[in-house]
Amino acid sequence: MSQTYSDGGPATSRVRGLLLLTWAAFTLAAVGFVVTFGTNAPYADEWEFVPALVGDEPALPWVWKQHNEHRMVLSRLVYYPLFQLTRDFRTGMLLQVALLSALALGLMSLAARLRGRPVLADVFFPVTLLHLGHWENFIMGYQLCFALFTVLVTGLVVVALRATRESAFPSGVQAGALGFLVALTGGSGLVAAVPVSAWVAYLAVLVARRGGHLRALVLTGFALLPLLYTGVYFVGYEKPPHHPPLSRDPVAVAMVTGEVIAMAFGIGASGVWPAAAVAILGLLVATTILMWRRSGDHTATVGVAAVLLGVCGVALAIGLGRGSMGTDMGLWSRYSLLTWPLLGGVYLAWAAAGRKWVPLLICTAAAFVFPANLGTGMLMGANVHEHYVRLTFAATAGAPAELIVEQLFPDGPNAGQIERALAGIPLLRAANVGIFATGGRTGPSWGDWLLPALAVGLLVLGARWVWRFGRAVAAERARELFRLQHERYEEQLVAAAGAAGTPRGLTWVRSRITGDAVLVRDLVHGGIAALVPVVVEFEPVPGSDMENHALAREPRPATAVFAFDRGTWTTSGRVVFNHTPDQTVAAFAKQFRVIPHGQH
Repeated sequence: MSQTYSDGGPATSRVRGLLLLTWAAFTLAAVGFVVTFGTNAPYADEWEFVPALVGDEPALPWVWKQHNEHRMVLSRLVYYPLFQLTRDFRTGMLLQVALLSALALGLMSLAARLRGRPVLADVFFPVTLLHLGHWENFIMGYQLCFALFTVLVTGLVVVALRATRESAFPSGVQAGALGFLVALTGGSGLVAAVPVSAWVAYLAVLVARRGGHLRALVLTGFALLPLLYTGVYFVGYEKPPHHPPLSRDPVAVAMVTGEVIAMAFGIGASGVWPAAAVAILGLLVATTILMWRRSGDHTATVGVAAVLLGVCGVALAIGLGRGSMGTDMGLWSRYSLLTWPLLGGVYLAWAAAGRKWVPLLICTAAAFVFPANLGTGMLMGANVHEHYVRLTFAATAGAPAELIVEQLFPDGPNAGQIERALAGIPLLRAANVGIFATGGRTGPSWGDWLLPALAVGLLVLGARWVWRFGRAVAAERARELFRLQHERYEEQLVAAAGAAGTPRGLTWVRSRITGDAVLVRDLVHGGIAALVPVVVEFEPVPGSDMENHALAREPRPATAVFAFDRGTWTTSGRVVFNHTPDQTVAAFAKQFRVIPHGQH
């Protein structure tokens, strides 16, 4: 007798397809926003960077040069060579979109692995990372520093979620390296890196207690690296002259800090920022409690708490630094990327716990503010674009820098950049860059096509790699989980199959797993399944036609079918009798494909 495996749950392949379509749509919308509203010209503070970008200022000192409170070493090391290659200020804009798009795709895959399958709520990642409420970052290339911060800090959350006492050393090395890179993104990175350093030091203690003194010394070095960099950071540091002293008004500090935290949902949450901030802080507390209670190994809990505490520290630092300027100084689009890891970390932690309501609630809240994010982005993008249309017309007409600045800058998006623009426009003309190229330019340059093509190409390659890698990791995790808990699954099979009432006339007594599970990809229903060799023992049902059957009590070989769902193995009791796992694969070749070790 043989029975095919049938799973009553929704097909994960359909969910995965919807997630990919959503991700692709948001990515294309963000790229389209940059192509439509972005201009090959400096925007706002970018005017300060023109001398270095066109070669009028030495590049190496500029990489370390202070900008406001920041030394943006990492972003400048990335941005400078790319600008030299493309000569296009939109390079940083599109690179931000590429980074955030890759992050959204990777986190969707990770969330699916953590719980065992994708769910529609995972659209949270592209909806919050790629909405047009990020307009200020998307049309200002130097905001690459914030995008790098988001990617690296989220990477720290992922490392922390996977950390255990046994993996303390590799987790500490990864966290130490990422923490140092975070510090290189600017002043915000310095603040975020401090709690991470403390966690790496904690991991060093765990390693030392297990006898790994040399490894503990290595982790101590990683823990000290951001702290040593902080000391170097302030050598020659000068307080920005146009910034007021740190605020001493606790109300103003609290308000601006709360506003920055609320910006994790995007600028669209401005009107409800108190509720958003309180909700996020409440979720942080609930997440810490959840993780602490779930496991006796608190390594991951301490790590995630350290990373998210660092992000909250960034919000507090902005509250202290900007509170003197007004109680609404936290409501800026650019801050969204700095505090987004709070939401991302909470979502992943609850997904890893197999809980659905908190991720669904977060996704619903993101959907609620999405229209406001979209509308604000389109409105502000159009406003900036209109300014640059007039700027392009003036530049194409050959208007002198003094006239351009006098007519267009005082009341426009570049207000406050008059002196920098007066110096920068002649340099851009001499370097033949963008809208200030000699004689202006009315048609698209090669960069207009290269940058989007490069971004899309990288996204396609990255998406393929991330998706394949994620499937491989999920398969290995599922394989290991089955190996560790196979006795439990023997009992689960008997209970489920007994309740199903098959085969007719027989009662399940016990089952025994006789070999390794063969992991397969279920091509019909999606997801991972395990074909497990078992021997099943029965008792005839009294009064049935099997009661006097000579072979009724004989153990029967069979293949039990388990499904990996929500991070655990389940079964409905379906088996294929008188078949080995290999024979089952051959018999149902259209449904099952074997997953070799280390592959997807």
